[in-house]
Amino acid sequence: MLKNILFAGTASVLMIGSAQAADIIEPPYDWTGPYVGLQGGYGWGENDVKPDVDVLTQAPPPVLFSSIFDTDDEDVILDPSQHGQIGIDGWLGGAHAGYNWEVNSFLVGLEGDIEFADLSGQTDVFLTDGATDPIGEAKKDIDWLGSLRLRLGYAMDRSLIYLTGGLAVGGVEMKFRSDVLNDESGSDTQWGWTLGGGFEYAFTDELSGSIEYRYTDLGDTKLDIDSPGVNGDFEFENTFHAVRAGLSWHFGALY
Repeated sequence: MLKNILFAGTASVLMIGSAQAADIIEPPYDWTGPYVGLQGGYGWGENDVKPDVDVLTQAPPPVLFSSIFDTDDEDVILDPSQHGQIGIDGWLGGAHAGYNWEVNSFLVGLEGDIEFADLSGQTDVFLTDGATDPIGEAKKDIDWLGSLRLRLGYAMDRSLIYLTGGLAVGGVEMKFRSDVLNDESGSDTQWGWTLGGGFEYAFTDELSGSIEYRYTDLGDTKLDIDSPGVNGDFEFENTFHAVRAGLSWHFGALY
């Protein structure tokens, strides 16, 4: 009788211990489901500015009273035509939303975002090669951004590494300011592409944080130049790098 009681007691203790162990071992985190979030970051790039203008004989002469503005490789020269560069940088931030599907640790997702941006820069414009003073400056701003992208990743429980890429869109503003020629300005909504990758970690079942790098190319835009003696356009390249950090709120699978 005593042996039976001891056996039953031992079996009960083992069953309770097994149940507690099962409670401790949690299943892997499942990334499947919709999410929304906020992100912010910093962007930078070096963009070409290519003049395609005709400088006529009646073009106004450059001002020649100082040598502190000797041309360099970043300056735009109209005659003979020489392209320059605009270094852009600034902050960006906005909101995103998406949906993930996870199967056997592999993840496929679709994500879209919209952002305010303050990516801007300018460069000096010279009328002729060898002029010592600029006649003005060319300026460019990218003031908003959006994208619709695929995400392909590999999940290690609550950690996720991924690649992302797809369509990109943004608002580009161009300006030419001059004391000699007419001022010009224009804006375009530009479509292009973006590609990058990142790391995301789920702090809780509902909240995750991420850090992501992307390269974006919005194509080229043109600004018409129409002044007495100078006619044509400036072509602006629109590419940049960006690093973003974000927080996402997850809602679990919809099925």
